[in-house]
Amino acid sequence: MNIAVAQSGRLAVSPYARRLARERSLSLETLRGSGPGGRILAADVLGFVSADAPAASPEVAAPVAAPPIAALRIAAFATSIALGALQDLLAALGNLGRAFDVDDVLLRAAGRAFLEIPDARGVGDTAVALELADRQAVFPVAAEMPLSSLRATRLAALAGSRDDADKAAVLSLRLLPTSDIRPVVMPLLPGRAMRLAVSLSTASDHAECLLTVDAASVDEATASTWLATLKSAIEQPLRLFV
Repeated sequence: MNIAVAQSGRLAVSPYARRLARERSLSLETLRGSGPGGRILAADVLGFVSADAPAASPEVAAPVAAPPIAALRIAAFATSIALGALQDLLAALGNLGRAFDVDDVLLRAAGRAFLEIPDARGVGDTAVALELADRQAVFPVAAEMPLSSLRATRLAALAGSRDDADKAAVLSLRLLPTSDIRPVVMPLLPGRAMRLAVSLSTASDHAECLLTVDAASVDEATASTWLATLKSAIEQPLRLFV
């Protein structure tokens, strides 16, 4: 039985894996998912061998078939996010003694996008991993967490040395140094279905974002919608502070 069904009461399966299973007339309930939270991936469908399959005759040596190899399906999306409204809001809050950074807002916006686009987060609790110099800090996505608490948690992670690379997180977030040069390809980190690289322009008036996803876990349409939701949240930032 699929572990995600036992834990959450619903079957967790990527859209591509569902299509492969339908083409092969396989029941999804018979598959064991290898993705986060027991999510059924394309490789699970391609590698499935029925228990009812006839065994090879002992008198005749069966040919050894190479195991099926699922092609890695990577999709990437890019967008430019205007930061004028956010910078004005951060400056106004700073004058009131409430200091926040763009980093804090990016973490909050990523979490808000997952809450608004639940298909992007799969099964289980959603978390975002912030990539640091040689480690990761994982932040749970909680709508009720004040931005001030999120900032305090981020600053504590920066000051500490704990590495959360082995903790579950659907997305890793990398903040690149300010530059006019930005990447066009970013590999996924182990255990992360999505990776967002953000590079601020030298004028800090906009950010260039590159989202890379494992299309076997998050379909392209969902990933595109998620990035558009993130962009909207940052360009209209007031709702991220309430």
